[in-house]
Order: sequence, then C-alpha cells, then structure tokens
Amino acid sequence: MRRVDKLRKLRNINLNELWEKEQEWLDYNLLDRKYNDCVELKFWKDLAPRYSEKFNLYRDVPGLGEWLHQKIGNNKRLLEVGCGVGNFTIPFSKYSKEILAVDFSPAMLNELLKNIEYENIENIRMHHSKWEEFEEPYDADFVVSVNSLYRVRYMETALKKISEYGKQGFFIIRTVYKPYLHEIFDELRIEYKINSDYMFMPMMLWNMGISANVQYTRYGRPISFQAWNDIEGQMIDDIGEDKYLQYKDELSDRFLQKAVKGENGFTYISEQIIEIIYSFKDGSHFSL
Repeated sequence: MRRVDKLRKLRNINLNELWEKEQEWLDYNLLDRKYNDCVELKFWKDLAPRYSEKFNLYRDVPGLGEWLHQKIGNNKRLLEVGCGVGNFTIPFSKYSKEILAVDFSPAMLNELLKNIEYENIENIRMHHSKWEEFEEPYDADFVVSVNSLYRVRYMETALKKISEYGKQGFFIIRTVYKPYLHEIFDELRIEYKINSDYMFMPMMLWNMGISANVQYTRYGRPISFQAWNDIEGQMIDDIGEDKYLQYKDELSDRFLQKAVKGENGFTYISEQIIEIIYSFKDGSHFSL
C-alpha cells in the first residue's frame, strides 16, 4: 500500500469512537462519578479543602512552573480549564494580565476564592461551568488545562474548542495514569492496565490538522500504606488476584526493597509520568 493510501486510511479512523470505547463511555454506570454529575460534585466537595495539599503538580514537578512562565510570557490573558483550587491559577496571576478560571465544582471554586482573597489578587475571574458547556466570550492568548479533561466524552470537540479559544496556543498537562506500583510490575514483566488517553489526545489534534508538540517529564510522589493488607489490596486491584498470587513472593520482596517502613506504615515513592501537549500558533517548539 502506498504511503498516501496509508495516511488516508489512518485519517478515516473515527478516533472519538475509539475514545468512547477505550474510556468505557459505553459502559454507563450512574453510581460512578465519571457518568453522574451529582456523584462527581460530592466527590470534589469532600476533597476540595485537602486537594492542594494532596495534589499539586505546580509544586511537585520540578521546573514545570518556570517552564510554563517562560513559554507563556508576561501580561497575557489566560483561560484555565478546570482550574480547581488554583494550584496553577494563583502562580499564573503573578505575571498574567488576566485569568478566566473555569471549573465545574462550586466547592473547588470556593477554595480558589479563599486563595484569591488571601493573596489579595484582582486579575482572576471565576466561571462555573463544564468545559463542554462553556460558551463565555473570552479573548484568551493561551488556554491551559491541567488534569481536567478526564470526564469528557466527546474529546475531539473539547480539544478543538481549546485550540479555538487560544489565540497564541494552548497547554494540556496530563498525568499518565499508571498504577502507583508500576515500576515493580515492569521489573517483573507483569502486565497491567494503563489508561490510553495520553495517546489519543495528540492523535486527535494531529488528525484535525492542529500542530501539537508532546513531551514527558517525571517526578516522585510519596504513596502511603498503613498496613500490609492495603498493599496487597492495591496490587490485586492493579493486576488481578491470579497474577498477584502467582508473583506474591517476588512482589513482596521488590516492594520491601523500595519502600520505607515507619511508625505509620510504609511509604513508597511512585514514579509519576506527566505528559505535556502544547501548541503555538506561530509553530515554535520548546523543550522542558
């Protein structure tokens, strides 16, 4: 088959249909927060006061904040999709002209408001909305999304909107969702499920003719286990009971080699992989 025919065949693939299947959107379950807005809102209401302490890529990923500042520049208008409590919004405000911070969770926006008032910041405007339903006119230089598109069913539409809103470009930052203990599984060559969203999103952008760069960085995240039963349960969830029983001794040995035991249980430093998908309308390319 000629190269042009292969490319044409690839372009005819319906990536959003594959996305729906891979992300299990066809297995509708109203008890799962992925499919139920009420369950999702309750989840964030419970987590919002503790979110910044537990999850903060701006704080935890070395060099990420500085890299974004360098690439975005000063005095820009930003649109942040899924701003949460403001882990990125607050630092962005120090050098940006204005920020429109969009989030679906009132609880998360309430925590952001507390941070805005504490810092006496005047250039952040909040907007309560899902990204899929967002229609607010806004003249953004850049759009930024950090781990905020996980509940989007029609991803191509969401990505196209991000590209259209960002006059100069966009940044989509994603955690590649692997099991916390994936390094141990990799060493023992044990298969496990990995979320493929990090592959689909760049492919969708390229298929729409949107020039997007992709790069990866890593950081270590401490994961705590109070008891050995918690560790066993995590492994069984990740690889299944049959594989766990088959490799139980090897898994235990590897974990004990890597983890630190303390008074309150075990601490394991999990390698987290961060994907950065970004595009500049002028075609420039920068590495972290």
